[in-house]
Amino acid sequence: MGVVVLNELPECRLGHIGSVLVAVWSSELTIQALNALTSHQKILAKKYGKITLISVVTNASKAPAPEVREHMAQQATEVEGLRHGNIVVIQTRGLSAIIARTYLAAQSLVSPEHMRVFKTVEEAGAEAQRLPGQDAETRANTQLPQLLADFAAGK
Repeated sequence: MGVVVLNELPECRLGHIGSVLVAVWSSELTIQALNALTSHQKILAKKYGKITLISVVTNASKAPAPEVREHMAQQATEVEGLRHGNIVVIQTRGLSAIIARTYLAAQSLVSPEHMRVFKTVEEAGAEAQRLPGQDAETRANTQLPQLLADFAAGK
């Protein structure tokens, strides 16, 4: 079984495979997309207990606007405790990657949740399987890293 598509917006694509929620960001964050992400996190957490969020940044070129950052902070309290982990993949290159990594470094300073940052989706998928408390189905899915990579690539 592959990744199930949950939502497709101009700025992101959301899907899940078991308790792993994957968000592929093709442009900057928006409040609409964040609301969709938060909604799906809550739904999946009700079904699986805790989830793992993997965010894949494919084409972000600037930090989120102040109102989007404020909205993210508000939503952080809504999803607090719902996740095993928050894993981010920065596929963007050059200045865009520097901006994204700098923003994430600043976010991690104010977030109670430790973010793990990787360069490839396959590395992120393997890390998701190793997270403490991860469910048995996710740990046993030997295809998970490749399935997530395929989803991120639009396959």
